[in-house]
Amino acid sequence: AFANCSALTTASLPAVTSISTYAFQNCSALTSLTLSKNQVATLSNTSAFTGTPIASGTGYVYVPDNLVGQYKAATNWATYANQILPISQKP
Repeated sequence: AFANCSALTTASLPAVTSISTYAFQNCSALTSLTLSKNQVATLSNTSAFTGTPIASGTGYVYVPDNLVGQYKAATNWATYANQILPISQKP
């Protein structure tokens, strides 16, 4: 969807239910992704964030406060558990 978009620094996806393989691949400036739908979005593969600050540990995924634990434990999202934070902590 956004692969190779080096200018993308933040993204807010209020209604997303699924993120495809390579969706944000090589978005080298993507430091913040907000998923605000009140259900855990499916992450088809950890390679969705290859080449991003999220994959390198310096970017963050913000999710509804009540879903943080579910995201951290969900298939493929668990890889990014340290980068998953509640929306209430978003700067």
